[in-house]
Amino acid sequence: MSEMIQAVEDSLLELAKGSGYDLPRRRIHHPNRMIFGLLPGSFKDFMGAYLQVDQDRLVWRETIILYSVSTGEPVVMFQDCGINEYRTGAAGAVGVKHLAKETASSLGILGTGPQAKAQLLAINEVRKLKEVRAFSPNPEHLRTFAREMTAALNVDVIAVNSAREAVEAMDIVVVVTNSVKPVFEGAWLAQGSHIDSIANGDKNRMREELDVETFRRSDLLYVTSKETVAINESDVFRMARDSVISWGSVYEFGDLLLGRDPGRTSDEQITLYKLQGLGIMDIAIGALVYERLKELGSGIQW
Repeated sequence: MSEMIQAVEDSLLELAKGSGYDLPRRRIHHPNRMIFGLLPGSFKDFMGAYLQVDQDRLVWRETIILYSVSTGEPVVMFQDCGINEYRTGAAGAVGVKHLAKETASSLGILGTGPQAKAQLLAINEVRKLKEVRAFSPNPEHLRTFAREMTAALNVDVIAVNSAREAVEAMDIVVVVTNSVKPVFEGAWLAQGSHIDSIANGDKNRMREELDVETFRRSDLLYVTSKETVAINESDVFRMARDSVISWGSVYEFGDLLLGRDPGRTSDEQITLYKLQGLGIMDIAIGALVYERLKELGSGIQW
């Protein structure tokens, strides 16, 4: 996991420096709610794309294909393998690593699916968690998640009865839902907390897991790509359009890594990281896995 976190951080740094390349996510929306998504990117010796087929998570297929930058030949294809979950988890950990308080040790998580599991595993690599609270409106999913993640982290993951219990007084709040309406109130956030929010959606499939107050209370707001936010018209774009926040106060994470932005300057600041998936991240993780497969002599030769 630590290698994946570093690979995602390196991809954002390369993108900010202009030596990595990415095109914003584009989606085709069919009348039956089936979506085809495309996230292209290029990182170091590889170029390619993450491909997604999704119908409200009832149907879910993902493919990552890598080509050689030097020869143009396809080198590897991953099908339904979980790379995207770990990429997103690693990206969330990068946000916590650079924006959460150094002393942060308590975390509340809303959501209990595979993406939530990856978030916890990755964040525990950059902040040693001592207290974890989890909430889901599905009691069975919540109990299973708490049991499995307690074993995985060797930290008690406490299943709580409400979103408020999961959010209040926590140093880190992670929101991993598909909700079309806010899942907690920004007024519940502790001063000095950091929020990772995963859901973004677009103008055709809205996602609104954060309320207006969360955006208003955030002293710093970072995204992975302002271009992706604007093209997809996700929640950050709509908040700026509706004058809840200013577009100029939205910063790109790569600029933080390059030292262009100061980032957190006080333990009292509330920081928000709205994580948009980028193809360059998937290519970076795919390249890492490909190199490991070559070392092990695994995989099917084309």
